[in-house]
Amino acid sequence: MDDLDHIRPTGQFVAREGIRYYTRKLQRHPGFRTSSLAWRKVREFAPNAWRAATSKYRQLPSAIIVGAQKAGTTQLYEGLIRHPRCFGSSKKELNYFSKYSDRPLSWYQSQFPLVRQVMRARGISIEASPSYLPSPQSLGRMRDLLPAVAVIVILRDPVARAYSHYQHCRTRHQESRSFADAVQDVIEQGAYAPESGWAIKQSALPMLDYVSRGYYALQIEALWDIYPRQQTLILDSADLFENTSAICQQVFDFLGLDRCNVTVNKIFNRGYYRDTIDQDVARDLRAHYRPYDQLLVDLVGRPFRWMESQDGHSQISRSDGSARNAA
Repeated sequence: MDDLDHIRPTGQFVAREGIRYYTRKLQRHPGFRTSSLAWRKVREFAPNAWRAATSKYRQLPSAIIVGAQKAGTTQLYEGLIRHPRCFGSSKKELNYFSKYSDRPLSWYQSQFPLVRQVMRARGISIEASPSYLPSPQSLGRMRDLLPAVAVIVILRDPVARAYSHYQHCRTRHQESRSFADAVQDVIEQGAYAPESGWAIKQSALPMLDYVSRGYYALQIEALWDIYPRQQTLILDSADLFENTSAICQQVFDFLGLDRCNVTVNKIFNRGYYRDTIDQDVARDLRAHYRPYDQLLVDLVGRPFRWMESQDGHSQISRSDGSARNAA
C-alpha cells in the first residue's frame, strides 16, 4: 500500500467520524486552546508543586524518542509505557532541549517518576520529543546532560509527513498558504543540500519547516556525530503502524528490557482532515526528496518502505545511487 494512503480519506465519513472531525476542529481553534490551557494550568498546579519539591529525587530518562515529528512517536511512546518496567514522563513531549532549554534542570527532572518507584521495578524512565531530531543544537544539549541515554528515531515517508505537518498547522489556524506554495517557498530557499556533512557544520540551522524535517539523512548524520551508532535505534513508521506490538518488542530488546505483550488498540494522534494532497505536488516533492533518500540509504545501509513504488520495486539503487520507478 502506498504510504500516501495514510493521508487519504478511506470513504464517506460516518456519523461518528463526522462528530470526531468537528470536535477536533473545535479543539484546535486558538480560542479554545487558550482557555483549555489556562484551565489545565489551574488543575495541574498542586501536582506540579509536588513534583518541583521532589525534583532531586526523580529519575532522569534512560531513553528518549527524538522524532521524527508526525511519524508515530506518540504511538510508540504509548506502546512502550505499557511495559511494567517502563515509566513515562508527566507528559509525552517535554521539549526541554529545544523549546524550553532555558528552564532549569530541576524543572526537567521534576517531570519524571521518583527514583524509588523506578528502582523498585528495576525499570527505566523515558520521554519523547520530536523537536530534538531536526536540531543538532538540541541533540548537543541532550548529550551534555545525558551522554549514555538510548536514542530512538522513527522515520515516515517524508512526503506524507510533510503534508500531515502542513495540515496540523492549517487546522490550528497557523498556516494560510496552499501546500504547494508552502513547499515551493522552502525548496527555493535551498538551505540544506543533499550532501554528507552539511548538517554538522557549526553554522547549521535546525530543520523545522515542512520540507526540511524530511531530510532524514542529514539529521541522522548529525545524531551520529553526537551519539555513537550503537546507542541509537532507527525505525520505520510503516512497520510501527502495521504491527505496533512487534516494534515495541524490538525496542524492549534494544533497551535491555524483558519482552512484554503490549496491546495498542488505537492510532494515536491520527489526523482528521478532509483535504487530500495534490498528486502533482506529491510527485514533485518526492522527486525533491530522492537524493536525500539515497543519502539515507547510503548512511544506514538499508532502504525504507516509502522508497518502494506501488509495484514493489525500489526507487533507490544501493549500487549506483540512481533513482527509478518514482511514485
